[in-house]
Amino acid sequence: MELALEKKEAFIVTREIHAGRKKIPVGSIGCFLEGKHAMGRIVDLKSRPVIMLMNSHIKPLSWHQAGLLLTVESPQKRHGLFCNEQLFASICCLQIHDVVRIRYGRAVTAGIVKSFWERHRKPGFGELKMVLIEVELLNSGIVSFGNNYSRLKVDASKIVTVSSSITSSLRCQDIEGSCLSQYLAEDNAEAAWNQEVLQKMEGAMKGIQGHCNSCYLDTTLFSLFSFSSALDGILYSADVKDTRAQQILRQQIVQPLRQHGYVGAENVMNLRRMLRCESFVTEEKDPEEFLNVLLGEVLAVEPLLKIRSESEVLEYNCYQILAETDATIKVPTVQQLLEKSLLSNDLKLGEIPACLVLQMPRFGKIFKKFSSVYPSLELDLTHLLDQAPQVCCVCGGQTAYRCSWCHLDLHLHPKYMELFGNISKAHQTRLKHSYKELNFHSPSVKKHTLDLFAVLCIESNHYVAFVRYGPSRKSWLFFDSMASVLLDKNRTKIPVVKECPQIGQYLAMSPEEFAAVDTNQMDKLSRRFFCDAYTFMYHEPKHSVYQYLVRN
Repeated sequence: MELALEKKEAFIVTREIHAGRKKIPVGSIGCFLEGKHAMGRIVDLKSRPVIMLMNSHIKPLSWHQAGLLLTVESPQKRHGLFCNEQLFASICCLQIHDVVRIRYGRAVTAGIVKSFWERHRKPGFGELKMVLIEVELLNSGIVSFGNNYSRLKVDASKIVTVSSSITSSLRCQDIEGSCLSQYLAEDNAEAAWNQEVLQKMEGAMKGIQGHCNSCYLDTTLFSLFSFSSALDGILYSADVKDTRAQQILRQQIVQPLRQHGYVGAENVMNLRRMLRCESFVTEEKDPEEFLNVLLGEVLAVEPLLKIRSESEVLEYNCYQILAETDATIKVPTVQQLLEKSLLSNDLKLGEIPACLVLQMPRFGKIFKKFSSVYPSLELDLTHLLDQAPQVCCVCGGQTAYRCSWCHLDLHLHPKYMELFGNISKAHQTRLKHSYKELNFHSPSVKKHTLDLFAVLCIESNHYVAFVRYGPSRKSWLFFDSMASVLLDKNRTKIPVVKECPQIGQYLAMSPEEFAAVDTNQMDKLSRRFFCDAYTFMYHEPKHSVYQYLVRN
């Protein structure tokens, strides 16, 4: 909820007011009459009296500030919240997807702001509306039985801390009306988040339990839903084809995973039986097969990715990268492979996807095109968009011609590789090149990036996943749905989730520095992360459940 510069048309009583025989207690809320600060109506008292006001006994409020305070029943609690200036200013600046810690009964738990609700406190209440904050709990085991959606509508007094990275001086105002230069989050916000995540998610019998060749499905679901909200719209959409499959996905898999950090194999089996083919119940599959059937056939939702060619729009849920090896690049980055795959085939992105699933070039599950791939933590898609303006590498102006062959020239950065036609054709190494004229008046576009949030790996015939749970380069979890087996008659699988911060030391390197690393000397998990990558998953930064923390 964007907090604009609002007029102060309401007020809170900060010193008890005597109006005849009436006592107006501290914490009462009122609104000024006709925009004048000399008279006001107290709106939270039954009689709604009109009284004369003194500046020494009140503090002006915006409508939004007053609405947040009005939801708090006790005038004393309102005044206490108002006097906690930093907390109250932060609450007033909350937006969708910000993370808060709320008090629920005797417990304090974390949640994500999902929406704001306005309503009158009583029928005919008049000018001011109450503003309730809807919060989805990250750990909703404390919620009463039967609350399937794990969402609560709370008043502002229930919020203990706000952990969002509110840094814009134009976005927040303090309660005196001046702009905040920045919002200082709690120093231990990231440490507290890490501790909470690891306590809930790490260990044996954590994650999603595997059973009967389900690793392809377990790792895909764990990656997509544990710390990303990119596909949450599918969970609640009214436009899906099979609502029963949607309900199983939402209630039996995603909600237990996020609330308790564990999903049993029987829940996953319920979803597997909805996938239209018996082979999904028993046989080995690949993640892209599962995604195509679940999203494209069972739920029948819009594809995740649309790519434009010269003559048509291509639709994908998982994009297979096609790129030849290059002797000059020892370890390619995901950014380089995506650019080469699209531009060498004269393809452009039709739009920025909320979730981008990229499959690496491999021959089957064993033979890898590249011995290792360096993950791009941030994927820049700006120049890969259809109709995106680009810069001429010769004159620096907006390009008029584009040559697909020159896109692959390693000496030309992809953002600056558009050549004028006469230059492209004149050089002896470019005699076979062809170019096309571009729309010279393409509108400018802002930078579009996606963040890496998960990597699926396969060594031989078993999938595992690495999922990012925090803003630090070290914030990675390793997940194996069949890490070990109980020696019982059912050979019950034991899923395991492990913290693996050691990956961060390699991600801190440049791709050139990493190329000099001997991967055989890496620890086992780091080697799997860099050498066995099968699928990379990217999403818009706003879909990270940890996006409120400052990146480092």
